[in-house]
Amino acid sequence: MTKLLIEPLSKEHIKYLNNKDVAGYIVGINNYSIFQSLKLSIDDIKNLDVNGKELYIYLNKPIHNSELSSIKNILIELSKMNITGVIYEDICIYMFNKNLNLNLNLIWGSMHLPTNSKTCNYWHDKGCAGALLSTELMVSDFINIKKNTNMIIMVYLYGHIPIMESSRTLITNYLSHINKKKECDVYNLYEKERDKFYPIYEEYDNTFILEDVLNGINVVGDLKDAGIDYIILNSLLCDSSIDKVIDEYIEALNGKKFDYKDVYTGFLFKESIFRVK
Repeated sequence: MTKLLIEPLSKEHIKYLNNKDVAGYIVGINNYSIFQSLKLSIDDIKNLDVNGKELYIYLNKPIHNSELSSIKNILIELSKMNITGVIYEDICIYMFNKNLNLNLNLIWGSMHLPTNSKTCNYWHDKGCAGALLSTELMVSDFINIKKNTNMIIMVYLYGHIPIMESSRTLITNYLSHINKKKECDVYNLYEKERDKFYPIYEEYDNTFILEDVLNGINVVGDLKDAGIDYIILNSLLCDSSIDKVIDEYIEALNGKKFDYKDVYTGFLFKESIFRVK
């Protein structure tokens, strides 16, 4: 059965969504999660009321050597909590989980790397329960990977797609170069060739650039028929209008057909460069 996971706006948003037909939530942890609309402290997560729904923690920031001790302690704390699993990027998280016998339910989610069933099966053989597939794949790729792996498969179908991350404060450096002060948290980077603007912002002394808001609601039925385990909606840089989107995805999972013509579909229908099997 295909389930709906939400990356919520806030703790208050979770309280609102607890009454909705969603399977659960994905939240980040302060200082160790990127591209997340909600990042919390360990204490906040301990006291989070999800009304019996699933709760995944997304730890997807690249981990530096100086942060290994902190990550180790975070994973130990998470292993004592009633969470569904941890979506991880850095392999140190897998190694800590294994070497410390923490028995956390791990989902491999290395941004653009989960692109084929063989690598998914490699991590499955290592004890990982699932994979969050790359946003650079087609709908047919999602389906083919699901057919060729026993892993839990998660896919993003709504939200800003991350294009790139730089380990530099590009906005701050640029504004300093032209002698201007930083006046807002999110800027828009203009690309003349495509005549498009891309959201760009800084966090943890890094810079992140995002694509348009992906909306794959038209293919929910196809993914459900293929047995995709989880569809994820990301609220990053969204407002309360995300609630209408969530309601539509709930309707789509319950069988309603959508055929929006003016939504951005990212790579969902663009021929893949990856060999997915």
